[in-house]
Amino acid sequence: MNKFFILSTVRLILLTGLLSLFFACGNSTSTVSKPPSLQEFKQKEGDSEIGDATKIYWAIPEPYTNLSIEQIKSQIEITDYMDMKGAATNAGTENTAVGEGYKSLVKGGGAIPDETPKNKADRETLKSYTNKIISLEGVIDTVGTQKTSPMAITERKPGKYEIWFCDKTRKPCRYQAFLLYIGPEGKGDALFTKDNRIRFWGVILDEKIRKLFFSGEPSWRRYPKIRVIDLEVLK
Repeated sequence: MNKFFILSTVRLILLTGLLSLFFACGNSTSTVSKPPSLQEFKQKEGDSEIGDATKIYWAIPEPYTNLSIEQIKSQIEITDYMDMKGAATNAGTENTAVGEGYKSLVKGGGAIPDETPKNKADRETLKSYTNKIISLEGVIDTVGTQKTSPMAITERKPGKYEIWFCDKTRKPCRYQAFLLYIGPEGKGDALFTKDNRIRFWGVILDEKIRKLFFSGEPSWRRYPKIRVIDLEVLK
């Protein structure tokens, strides 16, 4: 009787242990393989109004968050595009030989194996202007080369615009800047017209790479990326 009781007890303990292990593994597997919720995914990708990535993308840099527009304007450091060394230069590409074309751009503007020392120096030089206050006057670029081409303006989110700006009226639009501007909602690429002339005040964030074409060949150039704080239409 005692042997039967002991044997039954041992079996019960072993069965309990196996069941516990089974459920533990099941819970562990479900936790690891559980996909992120839609809201978590949106926040991670910066595709939500409350996501951290979106807030960071459109934020005014910390040193200027609590300053008035007048205070910011009084601290302007750059009023001439040509003062920004490294802007409007090649971005991680090399034209290795006539007819051979351009090498592929490394994502994010990083160096490629045979990038020239000049390209590397230009990138570092432009980076040195981060957080400087800038004010420029000019026009909005167009998407194409024709006068009827729509303006290079994208309303990424309601009232939040990404704009390709051309310094003054130099033609073609060689000296560009990528602007992040918060304005009236729902305007899209009609926010400005080709006849408008604007002046903006903003903070340089970093660089923005743009793909261009010269004689049918692709080329990538680096331009300053700027968070606009104030903007006036002059014409």
